[in-house]
Amino acid sequence: MSKSTAKQRIGQLELDLDALKPVHVSFDGEDISGNGGALLIAQVEKLTGFIRGAADRLDDHRIAALVKHNLFEQVFQRVLQIIAGAAATSDSDLLRHDPAFKLAAGRNPISGEALASQPTQSRLENGRSWKELYRLCQWLVDYYIESHKKPPKSIVLDFDGSAIETYGLQLQAFYRSGPYGKYMYFPLFVFDQHGSLLVAALRPGDHGEVTLSLPVLKRLVRRLREAWPKVEIFVRADGAFTDAEFYKWMDENSVKYTLGLKHNNVLLTYSKSARQEASKKFNRKFGPPLFLGKQGEKLKLETIKFVRAIADPKERTEAQHLMNSRRVRVFSQFNYGAKTWSRERRVISRVDFDDEGVNVRYIVTNVENLAPAQVYEGIYCQRARMELWIKNIKETNCTRLSCAQFKANMFRLLLHAFAYVLLHEVRRRLANENTSMSLTQLRLQLVFVPLQVQEHRNSINVRISATYRHARTFRLLCKRLGAQSSIAA
Repeated sequence: MSKSTAKQRIGQLELDLDALKPVHVSFDGEDISGNGGALLIAQVEKLTGFIRGAADRLDDHRIAALVKHNLFEQVFQRVLQIIAGAAATSDSDLLRHDPAFKLAAGRNPISGEALASQPTQSRLENGRSWKELYRLCQWLVDYYIESHKKPPKSIVLDFDGSAIETYGLQLQAFYRSGPYGKYMYFPLFVFDQHGSLLVAALRPGDHGEVTLSLPVLKRLVRRLREAWPKVEIFVRADGAFTDAEFYKWMDENSVKYTLGLKHNNVLLTYSKSARQEASKKFNRKFGPPLFLGKQGEKLKLETIKFVRAIADPKERTEAQHLMNSRRVRVFSQFNYGAKTWSRERRVISRVDFDDEGVNVRYIVTNVENLAPAQVYEGIYCQRARMELWIKNIKETNCTRLSCAQFKANMFRLLLHAFAYVLLHEVRRRLANENTSMSLTQLRLQLVFVPLQVQEHRNSINVRISATYRHARTFRLLCKRLGAQSSIAA
């Protein structure tokens, strides 16, 4: 049997646990890994070819005869580390010997040479060009198209940005005031309605939401229609994407949209009758609102405290439902055109009246064949799931964009996007009740899996504990990803 080439780095311990026998701890388990889920991710990669396709879009200017780690191995190693919660390049010095990572990357787990070290991974990050980064962004869209067996009838594109705080002198990291109040980058993300990622583009910290969004949308629509000429494309975004050119281009190119619209006095005038109607309906149904003014705010806190102090869970739930049900919703629609707009457009106002008073939200849309409630609740409100998908990407620790150069940080963000894509491929193959599982929970259950690797002359045996709680799920996923049963189950 082959033996590991890794060397023991930490001395042995004897724990004082008052056990019947002395407990010794050593750090020389040559064939042990705590990242068994790397094999599951390798099965995803074998099925999809996603990372290999990304590596093919990178230029390798090294002398071929001197190359020890090809681009696929380097990129896949970093993505595996990100999935395993070790996103920094410095983590490569330890994990390059991990048998599960070596096996996933296509090397013999014990006798095979170690994977890339920290200097090699740092050169990979800092050596990328703008052309390569652009090709990687294109690959995200191309892979999305390839992953569909047949053309979809419609696609909903959710646009949103998210702040990533920076802590050093990173290029293009600027201070942003207002709700942010920090030095930051402001990447743009685009997902479809099912959580598949199409765009992860790093933007300087002082860029607004609309900056870069229109060029990205143009390229997305062109590429999607090249692949699927008959597909119907919808765009959803919040009020930060209020922009006349954005609306105009979508109107001229048959792209449906439902976008939030910022408040102004003209819109308040148009929605006056709806606000009055909501107030009258609430007073007829529930009486005067309870939580207005300073006294009302004090009463609200006391009511919440009382509800949460109810001992019986059923009664507590009923009391909470009763408090939240004191609400009236009214919709109205009108044609509105700002001075910067090329024409008037359909605007829908949603007016909620509850014990705290009136709350109004506006959306602008070119969807004409649906009622206001259907457009707002059936289309626009569904974009709230995008906040969860952005949170999922941040669960891969993509907030550590600490490279000095902007291009290197852009490449690092794309590596985290690749990790999200692979984990999303795993998640969507789970049972229906688990497809909304967070990536943190997914990693805890299916990635951080201790295993033992035995390398023989003609085979490699991987052993997972018989007490592993999620063994059935792990096995089912592997079979769905192309693995074969060696023994009938």
